[in-house]
Amino acid sequence: MREIDPSSWYPLQLLKLALEACGVDCELRPTRQVMVQSRALLDLQNGQDGLDIAWSMTSIEREQHLLPIRFPIYKGLYGWRLMLVKRGQEQHLLRDVRSLADLRRFSLVQGHDWPDTAILRANGLQVVTGSSFDAMFSMLRLERGQAFPRALLEIDWELESHADSLAIDPHLCLHYPTAMYFFVGRGNQRLADLVERGLNRLLAKGSFERIFMQYHGAILARHVLSRRRVLELHNPLLPPETPLQRKELWMRP
Repeated sequence: MREIDPSSWYPLQLLKLALEACGVDCELRPTRQVMVQSRALLDLQNGQDGLDIAWSMTSIEREQHLLPIRFPIYKGLYGWRLMLVKRGQEQHLLRDVRSLADLRRFSLVQGHDWPDTAILRANGLQVVTGSSFDAMFSMLRLERGQAFPRALLEIDWELESHADSLAIDPHLCLHYPTAMYFFVGRGNQRLADLVERGLNRLLAKGSFERIFMQYHGAILARHVLSRRRVLELHNPLLPPETPLQRKELWMRP
């Protein structure tokens, strides 16, 4: 796993700026140990390990147990999915896919417990699942699945380790509405209000768009979504309170 300087993480920088926009002078400290997401959210729910805030994809279940700050910090980018395919197949495998009906002829690789698996199946797509990340890449190489949908923000660095055997399909993009939020414990309304107020102040000043493009502009320029065929999927896991009506919060190609 690559070492990542926490000070360079986009969500942390955004959180710091949001709190500063509300006049809050604070020091952000990571948890004592690196946690998987499910453990972090459980500790946040139970008020353990001194954890005050975390970020995660939203879902109806998560919003029942935690307090969401309904501001999509990645502008919905995690709902934009490009396809990893076996090297040598990238120019022809999905070239003629123009609808979900066309895509249903292919098996898509996903994690067995990923929310994305439920979303893809809810749209009538074939999914084959693996229990580990390495297993999923192996399934694609062995053609136990034909394509592996990956988030736009993840696909380049994932491909670095598999460039000899895998490639990015240049034709297709899947899209479904989803949001990455900051979450706090349900008893921490004050912190939630501060962060939400700060994020909206950054948005109004144009600072949010600047930091968003600082971190993600190069990726968007490298994978121009408007040049791809976009297949729209519905997301049955999306809470009805998601602020889809606030167009300024979401990215469109």
